[in-house]
Amino acid sequence: MSKKKSKGSKKTAGKKNNSRQPQSPVRLSQCMIVKNEERHIERALGWAKDFAYEQIVVDTGSTDRTVELAEKFGAKVVHFKWINDFSAAKNFAMDQAKGNWIAILDADEYMPREDVKELMDILKKIQSDPTMAKQYDAITNSWVQLDDNDNAFAILTNQRIFRNSPELRYEGKIHEVVNIRNQVVNATNLRIMHTGYAASVFNEADKRERNLKLLRDENKRDPEDPDIMLYLADSLKAAGSEESRAEAEELYLKALKSTRPAKTMIKQLAYDFLIPRYSGDIRYADEKVRKDEALKLCDEAIAELPAHIDYYYYRAILNNQRGKFKEAHDDLTVCENAFLSGGTLPSTRILLPSPTPLFYQLKVAAKGLGDEGSIVKSSTILHTMLMDSRDDSDTLGSFIKSILVFETSEDDALAELSEVYDLNNPKDLMFIARAAKDSGAIGFTRKIMEMTQALLDS
Repeated sequence: MSKKKSKGSKKTAGKKNNSRQPQSPVRLSQCMIVKNEERHIERALGWAKDFAYEQIVVDTGSTDRTVELAEKFGAKVVHFKWINDFSAAKNFAMDQAKGNWIAILDADEYMPREDVKELMDILKKIQSDPTMAKQYDAITNSWVQLDDNDNAFAILTNQRIFRNSPELRYEGKIHEVVNIRNQVVNATNLRIMHTGYAASVFNEADKRERNLKLLRDENKRDPEDPDIMLYLADSLKAAGSEESRAEAEELYLKALKSTRPAKTMIKQLAYDFLIPRYSGDIRYADEKVRKDEALKLCDEAIAELPAHIDYYYYRAILNNQRGKFKEAHDDLTVCENAFLSGGTLPSTRILLPSPTPLFYQLKVAAKGLGDEGSIVKSSTILHTMLMDSRDDSDTLGSFIKSILVFETSEDDALAELSEVYDLNNPKDLMFIARAAKDSGAIGFTRKIMEMTQALLDS
């Protein structure tokens, strides 16, 4: 009997050694920290409901129905006393997770269902490959900013999906980031939709003041930390006053000149503020235009963030103004290819919801080069895009702004608009006036209103 067991034992052991060990299945833990998010909580949990191994909601002191709704949805709710430290709260949430991957989104964020399916396929591929399983800690995804009507107005990137490892935890009391140690899978086709920058949310004074206080405290603790300077500047910029924007400018410049390293994606905050400010953006028309500095900043931004086409676009505008049309055309072609090559939309803050301003600048460059073929091509594309979205005030406003900001005459703007709109129709003129006003082109708005009044009086 003992011999048979021994022989059977060896045979079984042999089979085990020759067989491939099964890989761990994907178990995705969705984690989030919340406070008074009853209007968002169902959508925040709904996107992962059919895919997540578990859903963990860490409540930091809600007084509305957030907890009730989360529990009703089937999430595990855990309470955490708020200590003015976002990393502490998120790390507590991650500590509760039992899955092998963690997705940590905010309550005002969600992932489209079709993207969740693709995410799960990517995680399965990583889990099934022993080499990838050891090498990759996180996934880089697109971060799509939505306005109040759920229209995308900017596309950035970030990392919100991580391996569940005690070594991967958030750092920083505010604007916290995970200390990723190994490689990251680049999957920018995966989208996380963010409604938090919509006007109705962005203007919540209590959140802004809370963030400012936290950041000022962090800045006092370490006044030379460039990341904290950049985040503080970004919050000051959002405060809206010229005094706060001036303070933000000083902090942005100081951070960029710091000898201490700053995270590249955070430095983007400085580039996105300083370049348009120094380029003569209409929002800062009372500021001295420093276009030489803007060009230098564009060069720096392109070197550090080559996938973000806004910096090519701004540099092209500045070169169009200087008569350097070849340099402008080359940069604009980079932007054009990013839109026309297919696939996912490029990373941009200023060429959404429509890239119509890009094709206007291409016309300027082509005209300067005497390139009739390019003029016809860009004119055709521009006309088609405007016609396709002629009732979209955001697109029209963006186009008007792109024409008027950079030293183009109002008559040129009218000539462009006359190809799409009837300038002898008061209804069309009123639509143009509203879009111009919303874009900040106040002088042009007055001109359109005068034209409208003249038509009505005739």
